[in-house]
Amino acid sequence: MRFSGPLCHKVIEAFFLDGSGRSYSPESARTLQTGKAYRCFVLERPLTNASSMEANSEWASGLDSESNSASASVLDPRSTESVRVFDPESSAEFDRAIDAGSNAESHQAMDKKDGRGAESENSAPAILDDGLFLFFRGPASYTGEDTLEVTLHGNPVIARHFILAACDHLKIRPADPGEFTRRAFQNGKLDLLKAEGVRRIIDARSVFELHASRRLYDGELTRMISRFRSALIHLKAETEAEVDFSTEDLTFESREETIERVLDLRRRIADILERSRSSSRISDGVQVALSGVPNAGKSSLLNQILGWERSIVSEIEGTTRDFVSEEIELTGIAVRFVDTAGLRESQDLVEQEGVRRSRQQMERSAIIFHVCDLNREPYPEPEFPAPPVWHILNKADLVDPERLTAWESHVRMNSADRIYPVSCKTGEGLKELREALSVFIKEETESVDPFFLEERHRYHFQRMDEALEKLLELWQQDAPAEICALELDQALHHCGELTGNISTEEVLGRIFSVFCVGK
Repeated sequence: MRFSGPLCHKVIEAFFLDGSGRSYSPESARTLQTGKAYRCFVLERPLTNASSMEANSEWASGLDSESNSASASVLDPRSTESVRVFDPESSAEFDRAIDAGSNAESHQAMDKKDGRGAESENSAPAILDDGLFLFFRGPASYTGEDTLEVTLHGNPVIARHFILAACDHLKIRPADPGEFTRRAFQNGKLDLLKAEGVRRIIDARSVFELHASRRLYDGELTRMISRFRSALIHLKAETEAEVDFSTEDLTFESREETIERVLDLRRRIADILERSRSSSRISDGVQVALSGVPNAGKSSLLNQILGWERSIVSEIEGTTRDFVSEEIELTGIAVRFVDTAGLRESQDLVEQEGVRRSRQQMERSAIIFHVCDLNREPYPEPEFPAPPVWHILNKADLVDPERLTAWESHVRMNSADRIYPVSCKTGEGLKELREALSVFIKEETESVDPFFLEERHRYHFQRMDEALEKLLELWQQDAPAEICALELDQALHHCGELTGNISTEEVLGRIFSVFCVGK
């Protein structure tokens, strides 16, 4: 759990004892090193000595409720001070305290002392847990504010009790979803694009998505937009100079040169949008559709590939009435398997709808697994859409070589696609099928550049392109420079919206609301 805001060191003073059983004074709290891990005892309730309570009251009364939060966050990955280095001296004292605390007499002695180790009429708070804490002094923290990271044993009761006690004692409120990252944005630690990169990293389902998300977080798109902005500012300066100094004997860029500049910007925008589309097709998951007649073994094959029972397997034909989908990762790529309803003519309206949806899923797939039942006589192959079709001859363990050969000949006579005899019951041929699929996916995706645009990004790039297109039209019409400058202002506005230099509370709320709590 993590805390962010000016009351972080007050949490340390009120709830922590160091490895030797001493509480932290305001003076010792101020000397804590940024990014250094300290071992500690965590108290069940806050220390109640007069000086501590007085200081806490002063802090609490002078604080805006919006300036404090408590929840989970992460270390700033860019900070070299985020290395976890244990304090050898504190570590030794901590170990000795643990050893001493293992006998009842030591516990009784501890209960009779206050936080400074002195005798007290009121017993000291009981120890809730022992753990670690790291203190990051702002601005050298993820949020740019003082940040406290506390590591306890993995019992939710411990964490819940500590958080509630700290929030109640110091009037700290729980953080909203994405609040830590939003604070980092508002404090200038990262721009809006990098903040969205953080969320992408958290939500990534494959290595491919991680690479693309990391590039967004590392500022690749920010740098692109910065170059766009510089080019647009140059064009606007030229345009406004034509207005302000039209009577002066000055030389400006030719119209042909400025047009070429705008055309180059539009080509770059088109390239960015196309890279994003190609990447999205991979990040959304390479789709594999499982098709075939009812009870051919499609659901069994899906369960075998996944390694667990996702689809219902039954001897009753038509068990799968709608498609079922699940994802796994192969070669760093998300692969979505879709178990479709069996393809057959039916008078059942529900089953007819299932077949229609199955065909839709096949059309959207990169590859189709046509699952055939070797126990049946070879039957006519259905018409498939464009994607490659792999024929999976299931139940190979139940047929003799002659039946298998007959099926292979039948398939080759009607198709030039691949053939894989398998047994979903014994696992025969499944390893080879999986390896072949991995090679196929790798070949299909290795040329794709991991590059993401959110829907918000695409919107602003499209509006920039529209403004530049309008600018070209105005130039062709010999429109006044003042009118042309307005379109450049529009393009610059959308540049600012992308990075967050121009933003509204509504937009920020929409972006950060989808973050997980504590990030």
